[in-house]
Amino acid sequence: MKVHRGFAMWKYALHIMMLMIVFSMLMGPQIVRAAENADLENRIQQLEQQLGELKTMLEEQKKAEAEKPAPPAEEKPVTKLIGPGGTLRVGGDIRWRGLYFDNLWDFNSRNDGDQRKVFRFRPRVFFDWNPNESMEAYVRFTKEWFYGQDEEAAGYDVEAKDAMFDNAWAEWKNMWDTGLTLRVGRQDLVYGEGFILLDGTPWDGSQTISFDAAKLTYTHDWGTSDLIYSKLVEGDFQNVDDEDLYGLYNKLKWNDVALEPYLLFRNKNMKALDGVKLARINNLFAGGTPITYIDSFDPSPAEETLLLGMRTSYGFEVSDGVKLTLTAEGGKEWGQVNFSSMDALPPALQFSRRAGSGKVDRDAWGGLAHAVLAFNDVAWKPSVKGGIYYMSGDDPTTEDYEGWDDFYAQWPKYSELYVYTLYDGFKSRSGGNDPDVGVWSNMYIPEAMITVKPTDRLTQSLRYLFYGAEEGVGPGGGKDRGHNLQWLTEYVFTKNLTGHFLFEWFEPGNFYADDADDAFFTRFQLMYTF
Repeated sequence: MKVHRGFAMWKYALHIMMLMIVFSMLMGPQIVRAAENADLENRIQQLEQQLGELKTMLEEQKKAEAEKPAPPAEEKPVTKLIGPGGTLRVGGDIRWRGLYFDNLWDFNSRNDGDQRKVFRFRPRVFFDWNPNESMEAYVRFTKEWFYGQDEEAAGYDVEAKDAMFDNAWAEWKNMWDTGLTLRVGRQDLVYGEGFILLDGTPWDGSQTISFDAAKLTYTHDWGTSDLIYSKLVEGDFQNVDDEDLYGLYNKLKWNDVALEPYLLFRNKNMKALDGVKLARINNLFAGGTPITYIDSFDPSPAEETLLLGMRTSYGFEVSDGVKLTLTAEGGKEWGQVNFSSMDALPPALQFSRRAGSGKVDRDAWGGLAHAVLAFNDVAWKPSVKGGIYYMSGDDPTTEDYEGWDDFYAQWPKYSELYVYTLYDGFKSRSGGNDPDVGVWSNMYIPEAMITVKPTDRLTQSLRYLFYGAEEGVGPGGGKDRGHNLQWLTEYVFTKNLTGHFLFEWFEPGNFYADDADDAFFTRFQLMYTF
């Protein structure tokens, strides 16, 4: 009995051991995996703790860097003046130009009187004084020498232009914390792209562009508003007896769109032509052809012009690295034009107008629209421009004068070559090629241009313009003024020295005489700034 009972106990123990072995075989891997998971979780917790510590260190480092004072701005060379904080900045530029052109006054290859080979040397020095944050005074002195010019025509022996202060103004910023800034004196007035306001001194070429003016600027939430007054001429100059400009020009911003509405009024009085001046003028002509040169003379009529206009521009990214910029400007002109003293001029100096016109009303329009597409992330960074410009012309069969008054845009905005043909002061040289009052008037100009940058220093531009006339009042009677091709190369030698080379070709159309010859213009320039 005892043996049987002992055997039963061993049998029972054996069953338990077998069950434990089976249980270990089944549960062993899970236990191992549980241990491994616990170890992995422990490692993850340690990594998370280390990452948290690293994040804290980085945040503390950024905070410390943000609290560091910004490095001082690069200081420009200044001369300290007497007075707390008073400084004087001195700088300037030196421009050297070489020019050659032919036929652009009369489109006549047989006449060498309009062939020009000349070098121009123009240094400028400025002094800019800021005695405090609210006050500024600026003076710029300039002079220009011409070399070779005295060989072009009899009696034309001017080798140097007068030395002058082409800028001399004082400014009071934010007067009495009102947002008003007043600038008074000789100053540059450049607005938009110069369609209306840029050059106050067109008779001196590119030596100066300044206005004797007072400008009151109000800065507000929408932008700025400029109230302008300028006395351009006082006394007899190029037959102008007195000339004044009044204007309001706004520069506003609305949802990234630039808006520039303006209202301008110009009063240009002309001195009556006396017998001595008329005799001098008539002596220039033999059969309508100029025989010598006199001082620049602008036989324009008296004008009173009111202009209401608007300019707008908007640029946006079409796609990554591709930007499209759209620009438009337009205006309407009213006023009066007085041709009363113009009848005494020689036929070659006459203007196109209704026969017997004295004082007539002006009714004119002008405007522009262009688009520039720039590929900034492409090799050579090409950009393409297309546009159209329009300035109305006078219909001589109507009572009103519809010719556009270009105000102070008588500069080479469209062509360095063609502006010589159109400027009224050169009528005695051209024999009256252009019968329109002013420069950019009675024309529409489609434009196409492509620009590339083969390197960061080199820029190449190719530009084509067609000049059409709204009214065929030229020597040829047609409305095709001509074709103009321009090639411009610009190069940056150093941060202080730049240069360019410009070539222009103009083919006259049927607006001019049938035998009109092509005209050429070339120029190189070196500009050093300091």
